[in-house]
Amino acid sequence: MTLLFKFSELIDEKRRDEIIEAIAKRIEQFGMLVPAIFFLEMNKPLSYITGQGMHFFAPIVSVFFNTFEDYAYFFDDRNNVELLIQKLESLAEKEEERARELKAQRKAKKAAMKAAKSSDTMMDEAIKMSGEDKPEEANNIDPK
Repeated sequence: MTLLFKFSELIDEKRRDEIIEAIAKRIEQFGMLVPAIFFLEMNKPLSYITGQGMHFFAPIVSVFFNTFEDYAYFFDDRNNVELLIQKLESLAEKEEERARELKAQRKAKKAAMKAAKSSDTMMDEAIKMSGEDKPEEANNIDPK
């Protein structure tokens, strides 16, 4: 005899970590780390209700998405949401560090270009000054 519905078991730690990685990767892909952290922190108390709502819709949605039930079990536990938030925060810190490094590189490059430009300007001024001295000497000579 076959069952009409397949009921999933609770997710284990390995599957939980896979789900966290998948969600975090997707959020990072869209560049929405900070808004996602804010949203999850704000709605953490509702995670259990979200999970239960997902269980309610699972018979319909599972036809289209095989892993939907796993995500429902994931959101049943607030600790999983906290782990997801921690993962997103670590990714946001890494992104901020990369941005600081890029800013420092740009600043160093800009300073180098400015120094090169100022040395060129100083050379141009020196050439102009040496060129200006010669005509003045020629004008100061009396034809007598």
